[in-house]
Amino acid sequence: MITYFIDAKNQFIIDVDVRDYGHKKELIKCRMLELYPYQINGNDIWVDEEGNLKDHNYYFQIDNDVVVSGNAVIMSCDDEGETKPPKNLTLEELKSRVNFIGKKEWKENLDGRVWVLRLSWEIPFRRATIWWQRNMWQM
Repeated sequence: MITYFIDAKNQFIIDVDVRDYGHKKELIKCRMLELYPYQINGNDIWVDEEGNLKDHNYYFQIDNDVVVSGNAVIMSCDDEGETKPPKNLTLEELKSRVNFIGKKEWKENLDGRVWVLRLSWEIPFRRATIWWQRNMWQM
């Protein structure tokens, strides 16, 4: 099945033939897949579930609004939940909507607490991040 693959590290977007769930994990280079809580023209974005837990990762941004950590696979699904090739989205349109950010790292301060370099996150994630930053110092 043809899907779109976004490689955040090497900064390219191509269409690939994905065979199965294991092949998706192999492409994204992850142990567990997660459905990202944002769609592109009704198409799902599959990412590394542990992408934000790594010491560093490569990021890209969709529509100058949504920041995604690591590689991704874009595909749609039918009414029965079966995965299908992307619909209502061309490869050229996807390329025009994606901006690559590059590598970002987690930093550790002097007392061992961890913080992340700030990026332009979408609003719901920003609220969660601000809450986490305020409350982590009370732990």
